[in-house]
Amino acid sequence: AGGLLSLQAFREVVDGLISDGMEEAELGGEEPTVDDAPPAVIRHLADRAKVRLLTNAYRLTGELLEELRRCAACEVVVGIKTLDVERHRRYTGRPLGPVLRNISAPVSAGVKTLFETVLIPGLNGPEDVEGAAKSLRENLGGAILIVDPLIPVLGASWRRPTEDELRDAIERARKYVDVRTHTEGRRSRAVVVYPSHNL
Repeated sequence: AGGLLSLQAFREVVDGLISDGMEEAELGGEEPTVDDAPPAVIRHLADRAKVRLLTNAYRLTGELLEELRRCAACEVVVGIKTLDVERHRRYTGRPLGPVLRNISAPVSAGVKTLFETVLIPGLNGPEDVEGAAKSLRENLGGAILIVDPLIPVLGASWRRPTEDELRDAIERARKYVDVRTHTEGRRSRAVVVYPSHNL
């Protein structure tokens, strides 16, 4: 296996999963919007499953936003790594400017939008999470912000935050926005269907 999944193969996989009872589809991994396929993917999923697009807001085309707007069961989760320009570049290897320019695009397009940030000691600490929440309040009049702790992978440069650090970040952010954790209210089991060695 390897390479990209064709749209036809994607449709076949999705049709099989929906037949087996799939109710939600989460589109993510790397940055899904750098591909031109998301509008067609969302069109195929609309009215068949709840769709959650995980994006860093680097590239949100008008066509993509229009498909998301038409899809009543779609939502976008915009990831905010950090609002510090240098730390953002160090962590992502990309500039922060496009994120800041595009962050309100799904909201302006009438798409259900949530925001997410990961608490990363030494990169995006409790004061940074608070700053992101404050910025959302100032620029969007409020928002839902999902705050998650970093779960380090082998060789990661940053450590997992303590429970006290996570509690501090959530309390700080709650002064400005509605705060949730990623697992609140979610009972379903996620299954990665691609890439797969079976396809």
